[in-house]
Amino acid sequence: MGDFWAQAFRELKADRFRTRLSLLGVAVGIFSIVAALTLVDALQQSIREGFSVYGGDLLFVDRMPLEPDLDEEGHFRWWDYALRPEVSWREFRYLEENGDGAFSAAAFARYGAERVGVAGAWRLLVPGALAEGRGFTERELREGAPVMLAGCGVEARKGVPLHPGDALWIEGVRYEVIGIFAKAGLNTVSTVDVDNVRLVPERTMAVSGAGGAGERCSILLADADEAAVRALMRACRRLGPGQRDDFALNRLSYLLDEMTGIFALVAKLGWIIGVFSLLVGGFGIANMLYVSVEERRPQIGICRALGARRRVIVRQFLGESAALSLLGGLAGMVLVQALLWILRLVLALRAGAGLAAAAAPAAAGSAAELLPLFLSPRAALSGLAAALLIGLAFGVSPARRASLLPPAEAISAT
Repeated sequence: MGDFWAQAFRELKADRFRTRLSLLGVAVGIFSIVAALTLVDALQQSIREGFSVYGGDLLFVDRMPLEPDLDEEGHFRWWDYALRPEVSWREFRYLEENGDGAFSAAAFARYGAERVGVAGAWRLLVPGALAEGRGFTERELREGAPVMLAGCGVEARKGVPLHPGDALWIEGVRYEVIGIFAKAGLNTVSTVDVDNVRLVPERTMAVSGAGGAGERCSILLADADEAAVRALMRACRRLGPGQRDDFALNRLSYLLDEMTGIFALVAKLGWIIGVFSLLVGGFGIANMLYVSVEERRPQIGICRALGARRRVIVRQFLGESAALSLLGGLAGMVLVQALLWILRLVLALRAGAGLAAAAAPAAAGSAAELLPLFLSPRAALSGLAAALLIGLAFGVSPARRASLLPPAEAISAT
């Protein structure tokens, strides 16, 4: 078997110019396919890891829907959404008091310029563990105490990290830091940037008047019955049977459903572009083998005269075709790996901008967490399988032509 592949590679090295042209066509096709599959795999892994952090689906009560609600004529009535009232603390309290069995836990979030006010099950908003200190107590949430949970990236002052017991002033309000979240990194489905979050009781934020015109509120519900929550919200806002909802119920899984369609489209586009490129490479392989058959007619005739069977000749040329296509596939994957390396380097440079050279690698690692760039086994095997298939498909005809050459005519050919 080793002699078989060695002979195939020797024949390919005999005409390096044509070999390189054929390799280029196959490499471009495999590059397109593997690059698309690699991007899809990276996005899917990032989304799955993001959902695993929450341990299940969350229901968000917001003013704006993730999925546009079109009217009877198919138009998006954006002005209706702009006039909707913001979700309020009063509605959160109503759901807590009347939502028996409609959900297992609830949290209220008020997003201001620098803080996130939260009440109830605050771990719905930031599910990460605390590295230092403690969480909010029921009394602190109820009374609006000036206390804060901070991400590990928040600093007391430039270059000085926060610790439990430190004080942090924001907009003239002094907060005591009671806990620091463990490093979480970036996340494609996270509701907040955990490493830089400043979490305070919602009552504290409301009393201080933070947020202003730029604030946004939402209610987070775990294990929620959507129909029951809708009925509670309509009752709280006193909406009649004929009135449309003036709020939105958004599922976290909607993002996954939307991304799944995008993933499939990206993969299909990659395959379409790759197949066309592979066809060009396949015609190049076939043309190269046809020329090789004509140039090696005497050699083929001698082999046939010495008793070589047709299947031996077919196998030899199919081996050359397969070797050429596999080399093109490997070249395409090397290009993909080089592209991934360049992208990681760009992320490292961007993450390390303004940092000391010694700290840049750590920053680069955190920047790459949002989209893990790697060449997955699925993408690599799919690329090699496509390369091998195209090589065998376009090698059959030249191989068959070589095996059907009459020995006497082939030997006498000059």
